[in-house]
This record gives sequence, C-alpha cells and structure tokens, in this order.
Amino acid sequence: MEKNQDIIKEKKKKVRITDVIFTSIFTLSFIIQIILMFLFFNELNIIILVYIGYVIWVFSLYFGLISFWTFKKRGGVEKGKSYMHTTKVVERGPYAIIRHPQYLGGILFSTSITFWTQIWLSLILSIIIIILTYQWTFVEDKNLIDKFGEDYKRYKQKVPRLNLILGLIKYIKHK
Repeated sequence: MEKNQDIIKEKKKKVRITDVIFTSIFTLSFIIQIILMFLFFNELNIIILVYIGYVIWVFSLYFGLISFWTFKKRGGVEKGKSYMHTTKVVERGPYAIIRHPQYLGGILFSTSITFWTQIWLSLILSIIIIILTYQWTFVEDKNLIDKFGEDYKRYKQKVPRLNLILGLIKYIKHK
C-alpha cells in the first residue's frame, strides 16, 4: 500500500503543460457557460428544452453531489479526512452504475445549461467540457489502478466508465 502511495505522489509531481492548458480551457469554458446561463435564458423560446434542462440538472445533482457523500461513507475514509482519502474501491450508490459519477454530474450540468440558454456558444462550450471530462476519466482510471490495483481492475470490468444506460442495464441485471 505504501509503495502505491509513493507512486501516486511521484506522478502528482510531474505537471505537464498540456494538463495546465486543458485545465485552463475547461475552467474558462465552464465559467463562460455559467455566465451565459445568466445572460441568455430560453433564447429560442422553446420551453420544452428548458424543462428537459431541469430534468438533466436533477440527474447532475444526484451524480455530482451524492458521489462525494458515498465516497466519504463507503470509501474507508478516516474521520476528519477528505473524501479524496478513500482506502478502498467504492462500488455502491452511483458507483454501482458508472465508475465516474462526479464527472458525469459535471457533463450533465453543462448539458443542462445548454438546454436552458439555447445558444450555439453554450453548445460549443458543452462539447469542449464533455471531451475534456471524458479524457480525464482515462487518467483517473490509470491513477486508481495505481492506487487500488487488482480491486479497481475488477471493478473496471464490471462497471462502465460513463455510459449511464449500459450501467443501469448491468446494475438491474445483477440485482
């Protein structure tokens, strides 16, 4: 376990310029999209899209927020420590459906803003956010394999990365 922690610490020290650029683009896209949410609402005047946006937003809250609570409760986190200090692979709650529910929550939130604003710029920013978030899940999987080893590899075989529909089918099938 200590060896895995040393490997993770060593990898964290190596900050690549591409990581800084992608993180900056992501952050800027997200901030602009939130600003657009306040400036443009229902621009095409298609109210059904607004309602769809609210439904997507509710799912974004579930996957985005409940994930942190589940980590804290089920991840073997010591009292007083952050959810980031999990000591075991969490396979319950939203983690039984997809491997990266907090990332899906962010994608869904960005998508909901696009439905609310109904402008092209928001759609473009959403696409950028989705692509960058999806790319980060690969990095996250690699880091989690380094941290948890075979336990995470087994989990990875059972639960899809971000595919909510496939995750629900697999979850229902195994229940």
